[in-house]
Amino acid sequence: MIYVSSSCIKKKNIAKVIQELAENNISNIELSGGTDYYNGIEEDLSVLKQKYNLNYTCHAYFPPPQNPFVVNLAACNDEIYQQSINHYVHCIEMMKHLDCRILSIHAGFLIEISVDEIGKKLKCETVYDEDKAYDRFCTAYEQIAKMCLENGIDFYLENNVLNVASYEEFKEHNYMMMTDYDSIMKMKRQINFNFLLDLGHLYVSSNTLGRDYAQECEKLRKHVEWIHVSENNGICDEHKPLKKGSAILEEFYKMYAEPINVTVETVGSIEEILKGISLIKEKNT
Repeated sequence: MIYVSSSCIKKKNIAKVIQELAENNISNIELSGGTDYYNGIEEDLSVLKQKYNLNYTCHAYFPPPQNPFVVNLAACNDEIYQQSINHYVHCIEMMKHLDCRILSIHAGFLIEISVDEIGKKLKCETVYDEDKAYDRFCTAYEQIAKMCLENGIDFYLENNVLNVASYEEFKEHNYMMMTDYDSIMKMKRQINFNFLLDLGHLYVSSNTLGRDYAQECEKLRKHVEWIHVSENNGICDEHKPLKKGSAILEEFYKMYAEPINVTVETVGSIEEILKGISLIKEKNT
């Protein structure tokens, strides 16, 4: 099944995003970050779901918190750690009311990240102890996985992106969990999870770490259970529209097959989003 991320449309009101997608015959929608909190979000989503017969999944930073912060289940800062767990407790409650049965989240970070750093060069003023951060992440992950199981929600874990600017700032230390095959397998040895592969994230991380992108994709292929796809320049995660003949789309075609679901995460016009969906469907033609 093909989903479109709500983050593809740059509007601050989630209801306006959903309506624009629905009016263009996009009914499978992944609720994601990029919009603002307001009272009545859940009711608006419920009304739109019924009106347009929509199918929702939920991803990472949704619903938007009333007081923005960076969700990090590996945080060794107790306040951030508990906020992050509470975010998903609230998210699952919302999902139950919306009859939304799929949740995906990002792997953790070994540093503290501020809201204004997301998508940009990251600083590393506070670096966590790696073993403690992994222990915290795994404990939080298992807690959320248990809640998902109890509520009939399928649960997925996504690879992070390590961009060139951040890696240089980190003095070539990798403070992001699950960026390449080796670190993804490191997590696999600690917890059992359904793997969501973001091909755009892997493309940037492979370039940053000097890995061969095609080889990384090949090694990960048998583990993939969901795909996020968008284009970028290999330096940072740009979420550009899909492009025929690109390295990312070519690897996608090698990997994509039923019953793997895919989410289009390209920022742009409705026309560009619909073109991306058409390119994905070419895999089966």
